[in-house]
Amino acid sequence: MKKLNLETAENLAGKMRSELLRVSANEPVNMKTTLRQLNVMTVYRPLSNTLFGLSLLTSDKRHRFMLVNSNSRRGRQHFTIAHELFHLYYDKNPKAHFCKSSTNTDPTERSANLFASALLMPKEGLLQNIPSDEIANKGTSIDTLLKLEHLYGVSHTTMVLRLKELHIISPTSADGLLALSITHEAALRGYDATLYTKGNEGLVIGDFGSKARRLYEEERISEGHYIELLNMIGYGEGQNRIGC
Repeated sequence: MKKLNLETAENLAGKMRSELLRVSANEPVNMKTTLRQLNVMTVYRPLSNTLFGLSLLTSDKRHRFMLVNSNSRRGRQHFTIAHELFHLYYDKNPKAHFCKSSTNTDPTERSANLFASALLMPKEGLLQNIPSDEIANKGTSIDTLLKLEHLYGVSHTTMVLRLKELHIISPTSADGLLALSITHEAALRGYDATLYTKGNEGLVIGDFGSKARRLYEEERISEGHYIELLNMIGYGEGQNRIGC
């Protein structure tokens, strides 16, 4: 696939919404629901501060796996998932992919970021939820911004950059919004601040445990290996027997 521009990213994200997720062009997409819907086995574990997550597509393209850094803020986790969905479904050369916290000029990474922004924050939905006077002035109030961030489940920085990218707000307005302490502003207005905090450690989406159990019952792996697999996802810790 060629490097995406803003328009092609919007179109590709719209294609995933309509063909795979069956949602409208403007409604929010819940990332955990999406992972379950697409049957992407996902594990949330603490990773280093330089790694947001990783994804892997099997050679036969039948099975997809994702690892998400539970030390990342929840809003950032959602962006990581959307970014990795691009690699799992639309990357021309899919391979084990590491999503790192570094400035990357690689065209594929840039395409994945554009896709993730479009998937999580559809332009039509944003415009519907911003007052007309704010659109005319190219400046969004903190109240509107908080509403958008919680509606679409994204981080403060991600939302501000998306609005700037779409020319809904000016660069000057974006700089002012990015300088705010969003957790403080959210608390003042009664918003749940967990969107801006880390979490989900140990969460598993998919049938990892069931598959491990089946391998053990079919005697394809040993009891020790089975317990090791369960410990990977936080189950069976401290157990020394199976089936008790």
